[in-house]
Amino acid sequence: MNNNLFVSILISSIFFSCSGDSTVRNGLSLEKRKKVFQELRVSQKKASKEALSNYPKPGTPGGGGVEFRVQLKELQVAYWHEVLDSNHVEHTLGDSIFTEGLKEKWAREARGESQD
Repeated sequence: MNNNLFVSILISSIFFSCSGDSTVRNGLSLEKRKKVFQELRVSQKKASKEALSNYPKPGTPGGGGVEFRVQLKELQVAYWHEVLDSNHVEHTLGDSIFTEGLKEKWAREARGESQD
Protein backbone atom coordinates (compact mmCIF):
# COMPACT_ATOMS: atom_id res chain seq x y z
CA MET A 1 0.00 0.00 0.00
CA ASN A 2 2.86 2.39 0.76
CA ASN A 3 4.26 1.85 -2.73
CA ASN A 4 0.93 2.82 -4.30
CA LEU A 5 0.77 5.97 -2.20
CA PHE A 6 4.33 6.89 -3.14
CA VAL A 7 3.67 6.30 -6.86
CA SER A 8 0.46 8.33 -6.80
CA ILE A 9 2.21 11.23 -5.03
CA LEU A 10 5.03 11.11 -7.57
CA ILE A 11 2.64 11.10 -10.51
CA SER A 12 0.61 13.93 -9.00
CA SER A 13 3.67 16.08 -8.42
CA ILE A 14 4.84 15.54 -12.01
CA PHE A 15 1.39 16.37 -13.36
CA PHE A 16 1.04 19.57 -11.31
CA SER A 17 4.54 20.78 -12.12
CA CYS A 18 3.87 20.37 -15.84
CA SER A 19 0.40 21.88 -15.80
CA GLY A 20 1.55 25.48 -15.23
CA ASP A 21 1.06 28.27 -17.72
CA SER A 22 3.36 27.37 -20.60
CA THR A 23 3.19 30.89 -22.02
CA VAL A 24 5.09 32.36 -19.06
CA ARG A 25 8.85 32.53 -19.51
CA ASN A 26 11.28 34.22 -17.14
CA GLY A 27 8.27 35.54 -15.24
CA LEU A 28 6.90 37.34 -18.32
CA SER A 29 3.66 36.49 -20.08
CA LEU A 30 3.56 35.86 -23.81
CA GLU A 31 1.69 39.14 -24.34
CA LYS A 32 4.32 41.13 -22.44
CA ARG A 33 7.17 39.47 -24.37
CA LYS A 34 5.43 40.27 -27.66
CA LYS A 35 4.93 43.88 -26.60
CA VAL A 36 8.58 44.22 -25.58
CA PHE A 37 9.70 42.60 -28.84
CA GLN A 38 7.68 45.07 -30.92
CA GLU A 39 9.08 48.00 -28.95
CA LEU A 40 12.61 46.66 -29.35
CA ARG A 41 12.08 46.47 -33.13
CA VAL A 42 10.91 50.08 -33.19
CA SER A 43 13.92 51.13 -31.12
CA GLN A 44 16.27 49.40 -33.59
CA LYS A 45 14.68 51.30 -36.48
CA LYS A 46 14.86 54.57 -34.53
CA ALA A 47 18.58 54.03 -33.85
CA SER A 48 19.25 53.24 -37.53
CA LYS A 49 17.43 56.34 -38.76
CA GLU A 50 19.21 58.57 -36.28
CA ALA A 51 22.65 57.18 -37.09
CA LEU A 52 21.96 57.42 -40.84
CA SER A 53 20.92 61.05 -40.50
CA ASN A 54 24.31 61.83 -38.92
CA TYR A 55 26.51 59.94 -41.42
CA PRO A 56 28.08 60.09 -43.90
CA LYS A 57 29.38 63.54 -43.16
CA PRO A 58 31.30 65.35 -45.87
CA GLY A 59 35.02 65.22 -45.26
CA THR A 60 34.92 62.22 -42.96
CA PRO A 61 37.60 59.72 -43.98
CA GLY A 62 35.93 56.71 -45.60
CA GLY A 63 32.57 58.48 -45.54
CA GLY A 64 32.16 57.93 -41.80
CA GLY A 65 31.40 54.21 -41.92
CA VAL A 66 33.31 53.46 -38.73
CA GLU A 67 31.75 56.39 -36.91
CA PHE A 68 28.31 55.35 -38.18
CA ARG A 69 28.68 51.81 -36.80
CA VAL A 70 29.94 53.09 -33.45
CA GLN A 71 27.07 55.54 -33.11
CA LEU A 72 24.54 52.96 -34.31
CA LYS A 73 25.65 50.48 -31.66
CA GLU A 74 25.57 53.13 -28.92
CA LEU A 75 22.08 54.26 -29.93
CA GLN A 76 20.79 50.69 -30.18
CA VAL A 77 22.02 49.88 -26.68
CA ALA A 78 20.61 53.13 -25.25
CA TYR A 79 17.18 52.72 -26.87
CA TRP A 80 17.12 49.01 -26.03
CA HIS A 81 17.67 49.84 -22.35
CA GLU A 82 14.92 52.49 -22.47
CA VAL A 83 12.44 49.89 -23.73
CA LEU A 84 13.44 47.28 -21.18
CA ASP A 85 13.40 49.80 -18.32
CA SER A 86 10.00 51.22 -19.29
CA ASN A 87 8.57 47.68 -19.33
CA HIS A 88 10.30 46.68 -16.08
CA VAL A 89 12.23 43.89 -17.79
CA GLU A 90 15.78 42.93 -16.84
CA HIS A 91 18.39 43.96 -19.40
CA THR A 92 19.63 40.36 -19.53
CA LEU A 93 16.28 39.20 -20.96
CA GLY A 94 16.26 41.52 -23.96
CA ASP A 95 18.26 39.22 -26.23
CA SER A 96 16.15 36.16 -25.46
CA ILE A 97 12.89 38.06 -26.02
CA PHE A 98 14.16 39.49 -29.30
CA THR A 99 15.42 36.09 -30.46
CA GLU A 100 12.14 34.43 -29.51
CA GLY A 101 10.23 37.10 -31.44
CA LEU A 102 12.33 36.54 -34.54
CA LYS A 103 11.95 32.75 -34.35
CA GLU A 104 8.21 32.95 -33.75
CA LYS A 105 7.77 35.62 -36.45
CA TRP A 106 5.99 38.06 -34.15
CA ALA A 107 6.80 40.93 -36.52
CA ARG A 108 4.84 39.27 -39.31
CA GLU A 109 2.03 38.56 -36.87
CA ALA A 110 1.89 42.25 -35.88
CA ARG A 111 1.90 43.40 -39.52
CA GLY A 112 -1.00 41.02 -40.25
CA GLU A 113 -3.02 42.45 -37.35
CA SER A 114 -2.36 46.04 -38.41
CA GLN A 115 -3.58 45.36 -41.97
CA ASP A 116 -6.96 44.07 -40.76
